[in-house]
Amino acid sequence: MTQQRARRSLAALAATTTAALAGTLLLAGPAAAAPAPPTAPPTATLPGSGQLSALASARPATLEVAQAQFEERTPAALREQRPAWAPCTAEQFSPQEVQFGVLELGLECALVSVPRDWGDPAAGEPLSIAISRLHREGPRPERTVLTNPGGPGGAGLSMAVYGTIGALTGVEVVGVDVRGTGASTALECGDEVVAATLALPDPRDRSDAALDRTAELASQAARACQQDPLAPVVTTEQTVADLDLVRAVLERDTIDWFGVSGGTWLGAQYATYFPARVGRFVLDSNVDVTAAWQQAFEYQPMAFQRRFDEDFRPWAARWNWLFRLGADPAAVTRTYEEVRAGLAVEPLQVPGVGAVTPKLLDDVTASSMYSKLAFEDLAWSMLSLRVALLARSAGDLLGVQRATEQAGEAMRVASRSDETLAATFQTITCNDTAWTRGQRAWDEAGDRYGQRFPLVGWSVTSQPCAYYDRPELTLPRPDGRDLPPLLVLQSTHDPATAYEGALRTAAALPSSRTVTVVDEGDHGVYLTGNACVDEVVDAFLLTGAAPEGDVTCEGTGVPAPGTQLLDGLLELLRRPAAG
Repeated sequence: MTQQRARRSLAALAATTTAALAGTLLLAGPAAAAPAPPTAPPTATLPGSGQLSALASARPATLEVAQAQFEERTPAALREQRPAWAPCTAEQFSPQEVQFGVLELGLECALVSVPRDWGDPAAGEPLSIAISRLHREGPRPERTVLTNPGGPGGAGLSMAVYGTIGALTGVEVVGVDVRGTGASTALECGDEVVAATLALPDPRDRSDAALDRTAELASQAARACQQDPLAPVVTTEQTVADLDLVRAVLERDTIDWFGVSGGTWLGAQYATYFPARVGRFVLDSNVDVTAAWQQAFEYQPMAFQRRFDEDFRPWAARWNWLFRLGADPAAVTRTYEEVRAGLAVEPLQVPGVGAVTPKLLDDVTASSMYSKLAFEDLAWSMLSLRVALLARSAGDLLGVQRATEQAGEAMRVASRSDETLAATFQTITCNDTAWTRGQRAWDEAGDRYGQRFPLVGWSVTSQPCAYYDRPELTLPRPDGRDLPPLLVLQSTHDPATAYEGALRTAAALPSSRTVTVVDEGDHGVYLTGNACVDEVVDAFLLTGAAPEGDVTCEGTGVPAPGTQLLDGLLELLRRPAAG
């Protein structure tokens, strides 16, 4: 797999989502009275249900203290294990990941046993955490980068592929499927969560019957996962403790980190629990780590609408001669609304996708906002659906068939559901922090956001966390105490993790440096083709040298239609002939 192909594959997979704060050493002469030990400020908390756990309160600032705490909380049999690496198999990855060629590089995988509940590490059967890396010959690299694709709850084994690109070729890149997902011990409620989501009515239908049905399905999704015995221990606190055990099993005193989206939340929490273990941390496309999940998600209706309005619409209008969606941004919106209204009258049956409803159109469009590489498929989908609706109104059944076949080719990836991600995402976000309970508040929230940000704002009404009975858990609010330099990467039009939230994250981590990509909205900016970003991050990961101040990079722009196809053809031509 060439580096160019690896970059495209990783970008596609991502689309289906300073100064050190060193403690001051006080020295005194032999005749001086011993100074009182410095008192750390109390740890602030995110909205939860009680006091911080002992694990969250400890915050070891030195490796010696961190190691003593690790040995105290971790059963000897678990801390002394070593990974039994073996070639990864297709069963450990999704079909989409296999299709993108993650196994072609000779990835090897292993399982790490972790306590079922870090609140009582010796109780119950251990869980399994799947990890991956590239097979290497010769000496082991000096540093290990743990990775996380976000979600939260995304399966991360395929992220070991990053070890083929840029500065990461010189380090050990480890992919991790966190507890609850993928090839690790997984939640088993995902099918029911996805089924409840697919059955939701049109979020713009604000009739009593539709709102009642939405509430019923949200409650059903919540019940499905709460009946899973694993659900109470699928939390960020449990996961950061798992990661620290993975670190120890890999025989590292500290770890580096590359986390995207929900992986920034996880990385910030790991750094808060275990500051002495923090190496070179890169947080890409940032959740607002200063807020509870509910408040962090409140950015999304605005951010998705901004991405659609300010990036997709002008691009589609520029290529109106090809896509026929409208000659200006307002006309593109009118076309979208016309197509949506036609689907509301009667959904279209699309091969490989099923019934395309107004809600599915919204979902596919929102999914396509994550990466500019998805804009072209979205434009072709909208055009094909528009043609199919016009043919249907004219009684042209053959025209409907041809147009829906074309729509299916463009929509299949964007409409695919991931059951393990759905289960773990719901469970972690509902368990970690407190949510508003009661359906009326969420009906009102949907009205409020929908009127201003119609692309996804109406769907706020569907909220399973309103029906969750959370475990007794309170997470710390990251404050950057005792942390070395780290990088916060963000594009200004990111739809899923808004720029405004990333600024709050950077402000909460005083040792951070922010790398901002302007005129860009991709969710995930490192190793996606922006040389400015890659240069800064590569230097940091290779040498530990952070930039002296914040950095601004220009976006790379949305490619012209057909660019990806042309790149693929050129790559085929460059390959040596067989035989």
